[in-house]
Amino acid sequence: MKKVLIAIACLLNGAFAMAQNQTLFKDPQHIGWYVSPEFGYTRFDDKDVFLGGLSGGVIFNHSFSLGLGGYSIVNSYNLQYSDITPPDELYLYGGYGGLKMEYRLYHSNVVHVSFPLLIGGGSLSYNRHNDMDYNYMEESYASDGFFVVEPGVMMGVNLIKFMRMDVGVTYRFAPSIDLPQTSSVLLNSFNAIVSLKFGKF
Repeated sequence: MKKVLIAIACLLNGAFAMAQNQTLFKDPQHIGWYVSPEFGYTRFDDKDVFLGGLSGGVIFNHSFSLGLGGYSIVNSYNLQYSDITPPDELYLYGGYGGLKMEYRLYHSNVVHVSFPLLIGGGSLSYNRHNDMDYNYMEESYASDGFFVVEPGVMMGVNLIKFMRMDVGVTYRFAPSIDLPQTSSVLLNSFNAIVSLKFGKF
């Protein structure tokens, strides 16, 4: 835990330092923008989890971007838990999002690298699925909000002038989950991320 916190602190310090070099201490020479649908894969304990996401923001000097991002669990129907309130089955729903910063090295090369960082919050909930008279209903059993920090490293490929693809790994750090019979660090995990960015780079 201590090593993770130190690593996150170093990433934050580096991101803010690079942001200052690009945008705060001198006027940006170029301002662009982007919007990006994203797809992620991760694991909660022994369960496969798929995430759908969307991010967007402003790009300063081709290298530093500042915006918002969010992700949601898209396969909740497969995340079944039968040991929390037996014999009922509960299903895990949730998502998170927040401020997203990214610094991109060698942006004009066909292949390059970037370092995204998301800081924000989210929520998780266990829901019951009830089918009453052919009417599908969801009933929340328990829910909780959480703080999250997610640094990462991505390989980018410039496909055409207004589109690039990023593939890489992030680490989601959310140590304060408070749900029944659930680990407080359930969300602490690596994520494989694929995204397509569209915009003026």
